[in-house]
Amino acid sequence: MDDRITFELLQAARAYRVRSAKLLARVGLYPGQDALLKLLDERGRMTMGGAASALSIQPPTVTKMVNRLAAAGLVQTAVMDRDRRKISISMTDAAREKIDQIDSIWNELELEALNDIEAESLRRQLSAIARNLSKPNGKAQHSA
Repeated sequence: MDDRITFELLQAARAYRVRSAKLLARVGLYPGQDALLKLLDERGRMTMGGAASALSIQPPTVTKMVNRLAAAGLVQTAVMDRDRRKISISMTDAAREKIDQIDSIWNELELEALNDIEAESLRRQLSAIARNLSKPNGKAQHSA
């Protein structure tokens, strides 16, 4: 492989997701479900489209997650009164019990991932990467 940052970012993201999957499996969750439950814990009831937007994922992905979480008794859905095409999602009491487990897993994952790394510097750099890649025209100034 060449020395591109892209390869290292992809490898780090993959390793993070694999480790996350192993840790989340201990509490019966898949990657992504944790973020959805944390979002619902922070914001309360919301539409599936709102959740997709907040998590920067496609609506069909949220639908799949919600279906699995509903089957596990962790979320409930309801047709919204004003617009029958919109479905709202909310956490169940069983899901609220998972929030502490998710927090613990996220802490463990961060401790492992950030060993010998200055966290605040990395946070700033990752935020800058996300901002650069989110620019509407996709054009960022290059600096090596």
